[in-house]
Amino acid sequence: MDTAGQKQRTAREILNEAADAIAERGLTYGHYDLTMLRTAKLWTDFLEREIDPMDVAICMALVKLARIMEAGANSPDSFLDACAYIAQAGSLAVKDWNDLDA
Repeated sequence: MDTAGQKQRTAREILNEAADAIAERGLTYGHYDLTMLRTAKLWTDFLEREIDPMDVAICMALVKLARIMEAGANSPDSFLDACAYIAQAGSLAVKDWNDLDA
C-alpha cells in the first residue's frame, strides 16, 4: 500500500472526524435519519422488498469497504465515511420512528 505523504491518524482521530463529518453533512443534507428513511423508501420501491433505514446505512458502509478493498490507504475518506455509516446504523437500529424528533 502506498501511504506516502499521509499522516497517520489514531482511531480516536478518525472517529472524531467521522462525528464532525456527520454534523457538517447534516447542515447541508438534513439529519441522517430522515435521509436514510427516504433512501429506504426509494430502495424499497425499486427493489420491491422492504428495506429499512438501518439497512441503508449498513449498505452504504459496505460501499465504503469495497472502496477500501480497492484503494486501501489511498482512500482515507472511505475509512472515515465507513465509521460514520456504522455509527448511524447503530443509532437507527433503536430509532423510534413514531417520534421523528427523538
